Amino acid sequence: MKQILTVFAFTYRDAVRKKAFIVSTVIILAAIAVLCAIPGISSAFKKDKTASENTQQSGETADTQTKEKSKVCYYLDEEGLIPAGLDVLREAFPDWTVKESGAEEEAGLREQIRESEDIALVKITKDGELPFITVVNKNFMSGIAEKTVWEALSNVYIHSTLLAQGISEETIDFAQSTLPGTVETEGSMNLSGYIIGIALVMMTFFAVYYYGYGVSMSVATEKTTRVMETLVVSAKPSRILFGKCLGMGALGLTQFAMIFVFAAACYKLLIPADYLLGGMPITLDAFTVRTALLIVVFFILGYALYAMMNAVCGASVSKIEDLNSAMMPVMMVSMASFYAAYFSMLVASADSIIQKVVLYLPFTSPFIMPYKLLNSDVATTDIIISIILLLALIVIISAVCVRLYSASVLHYGKRLKFKELYRKQ
Repeated sequence: MKQILTVFAFTYRDAVRKKAFIVSTVIILAAIAVLCAIPGISSAFKKDKTASENTQQSGETADTQTKEKSKVCYYLDEEGLIPAGLDVLREAFPDWTVKESGAEEEAGLREQIRESEDIALVKITKDGELPFITVVNKNFMSGIAEKTVWEALSNVYIHSTLLAQGISEETIDFAQSTLPGTVETEGSMNLSGYIIGIALVMMTFFAVYYYGYGVSMSVATEKTTRVMETLVVSAKPSRILFGKCLGMGALGLTQFAMIFVFAAACYKLLIPADYLLGGMPITLDAFTVRTALLIVVFFILGYALYAMMNAVCGASVSKIEDLNSAMMPVMMVSMASFYAAYFSMLVASADSIIQKVVLYLPFTSPFIMPYKLLNSDVATTDIIISIILLLALIVIISAVCVRLYSASVLHYGKRLKFKELYRKQ
């Protein structure tokens, strides 16, 4: 145990002082601060803009209020098919100046529309017994909103027609009304949990790759510089392996703890309480103590699984240049597992067999579990089965990796295949 702690302390101290750790931590914290500041800045901007608009409107004189706007919509209804159509359009489009026009001006207006996006024409003609509405804009990306024109004029036409037939205003208003409503969700998924869940999946993969690579690089560097020969004299290879994996794992937990604490502080201090994202509040309701602890557990187990394999990759090379090729099999497994988890949580339903398999499979469960814990009610049985399977595979992989590591850590020259290393021990 003392040997493991010695290697652990040495690995942790050496890694925490490296520029890569410091720079990456600073960049991530700065990005979090900027993202959390955006809602407050946008809210303040909106308030200032609203106050400015209110002040400007209250200071306007009667002449200023009747001043024409830059956008002009011409209304052509020679037969008066839609009574009050002109007034309805003025109410529906307060940022447009709506003018009445005649048929003799239509050709000239169409020529102006070809030249400007700020001119539009609404023409009313007869199609059988009903009015036919034609909206003329320069192109489909500019001009006046056709859907709003059709809805506004259709409503006023139906209203006036029913009124002329003796139907009361109350009945007409009721017939044209829209029932109020809202959207509620009974499950645990919300927008904040969805975004944070995906972010945690990304961060877990980043941690597995970054810190697993750190273990490989540390082992390979010490081996190529012959420092490993000194370490082996004072500690068994298996103790060195566990100490290094624990040291890099502790470094990962340190960085993640800094990120989460800083993010929570920014959330409390910078994001307004009434801020809505996509019409929904930004909350951390999904982050219970149980959820947070389970996320940490799966992060540790997932890191342990891949770190052991990465350490063997680092020990199997004699030159740093060969490290990437040696790590390729482990990287392929980790990337395939990540994408399997990522696409299953986006495409498959929560109760599908695909998500069940991904949830139980030890290589994929560390990636999908943070998302599942934040966005669905994961059964305790599923969590226990997933952890047991993950622990069982870690024990098996660790036993094999210790044997391979012990056989390869002092081997120099041509890199041996894993099958040869296993026989060599």
